[in-house]
Amino acid sequence: MRKHRVDYLIAIFTIVLMVLGLLVIFSVGPRVAQFENSQSGSNFSESYFFVHHAFAVVLAVIAMVIGYFLPYAKLEKISFKILGVGFALCALVWVLGKIGASGIVTCDEGACRSFHIPGLGVGMQPVEIVKVGVLFYVAWLVKARKAEGELDTRNFWIPVATIVGLTALLVAVGLKDFGSTVVIFFMVALMIFCGGASLKSMGIALAGVGVLALLLIVFSPHRIARLASFGDSYHVENSLISLGTGGFLGVGMGNSIQSTGYLPEALSDSIFSIIGEVMGFVGTIGVLLLFLGMLIKMVSVSRHTEQAERALFVIGVIAWIFAHVIINVGGMIGLIPVKGITLPFLSYGGTSMLFVAFVLGIVLQISSWTKREIVDENSSSRRGQWRPRNAGRSRR
Repeated sequence: MRKHRVDYLIAIFTIVLMVLGLLVIFSVGPRVAQFENSQSGSNFSESYFFVHHAFAVVLAVIAMVIGYFLPYAKLEKISFKILGVGFALCALVWVLGKIGASGIVTCDEGACRSFHIPGLGVGMQPVEIVKVGVLFYVAWLVKARKAEGELDTRNFWIPVATIVGLTALLVAVGLKDFGSTVVIFFMVALMIFCGGASLKSMGIALAGVGVLALLLIVFSPHRIARLASFGDSYHVENSLISLGTGGFLGVGMGNSIQSTGYLPEALSDSIFSIIGEVMGFVGTIGVLLLFLGMLIKMVSVSRHTEQAERALFVIGVIAWIFAHVIINVGGMIGLIPVKGITLPFLSYGGTSMLFVAFVLGIVLQISSWTKREIVDENSSSRRGQWRPRNAGRSRR
């Protein structure tokens, strides 16, 4: 099979989302800067948030290009090391936060989740490295154990249980990042399910994860408080006000009121509500359709990929993005508790967008080696007939 053109629609959806995020942050950034300056005595310029986000977007585009050109096979060989580095850095952030190394790690409301990068105004969240490691390692593990006939044996489930346990300990407990923990659990579960694990094994595993998640909530007072205030929180109330104020077409760029201190985390966690305020119902539906189109194209890539581990990798990326969108949007409209999860390519910040762009670059790489099902003109069925996307094209 020869290499052919990539699925450009995935890249187009990504770039459109990035540009939309830039426009919204350009619009509301000055208001957020003015509010922060008045409240905390900071000295943010009106262009501060836009410039920093634009820099992050440039880095994300570069990361996507790097992901496209780095050979998948080479990254797969070091998947265990990537996962190990991610967990080790999570542990380091946890320890540094405990000893009060505020100049090295960034902490917010008692939760230390990232390394501080001087001069850039952003942090590096090691949990994103864990997500990348999970993609490569679990995809390889499922393929390897399935080939050996050991997909439902201890040789498979012990490594999976180790990943789940370390995620619970280092991410949920250490970093106090339950949202990312849920995302990782969902990624692992969907990859294993699509990889062919038996329903019995999946049922037992999901029951165990459910008990673990319940324990993480019960023994965390702040999570219990968040559940107790679910549906009646200041954050959700102002999020719904933003969406309601926007109406059908929005109040227009530069006219946001909720971003001036009423809506918490207006540029990051609450960006969906800000989009609803300035662009209205049309803007929010447009955003959701862009994500839907991206996910549908990735489903197609996974279906038409010959190598099982690469198909599972794409499924893991689908789970990653889908979980972020559902958790973020669900929290903003009051369907689930607010979890502090970013909306990919739209929320202000760098680490999340950087790593999602990187794995999407790998998805683009995989899409250039897929095969496409064709219909036999003499038959009404599609029984396993395939050809490369460039098959039948004349050479010049």
